[in-house]
Amino acid sequence: MLAISVIAFIIIVVVDYFRPIPPEVRMQALRHQVSELRAAADSCRSALDDEEGQLRASDARFDSLKSLIEYYEGLNPRGVPADSYEVYLEIFTIYNEGIPEREAAGDTLEVHWEACRAITERHNQIADSALALATELGLMSDSLLREPVAPEDPDSAESAAEGPSPEP
Repeated sequence: MLAISVIAFIIIVVVDYFRPIPPEVRMQALRHQVSELRAAADSCRSALDDEEGQLRASDARFDSLKSLIEYYEGLNPRGVPADSYEVYLEIFTIYNEGIPEREAAGDTLEVHWEACRAITERHNQIADSALALATELGLMSDSLLREPVAPEDPDSAESAAEGPSPEP
């Protein structure tokens, strides 16, 4: 009796495993994935914008420090005057100590940008799959699938409506 139960269980599992997933279920899963990936891409883009803003602010501070360094170095053709040297050296030190952090922030931004690009590419792949399945299921009308038509140039539309221009 136990052997029959085990065989029946195995048959049920194998049949379920090879049974095709209904297209409607696949469509729901694709829509869910698109939705989740869209939220992830939007969140990633927002984080990138924030990170890029912080990096630009950091660059502005570096530019300011660099300008101050150049100012002190330009005070005298023989070098920084002795009475300004302590302030110059402090600014120079702050500038140099910030360089590794700035470079690391730039590298981190590049890594995050690549990660966001991968999320966006995955979103687009899943969205294309969903569109293909929706088209296959007849859920998309032809008007939704047509390429958008570029608007006409208003000047050329007016001249076409007026007809040919008279020759002189």
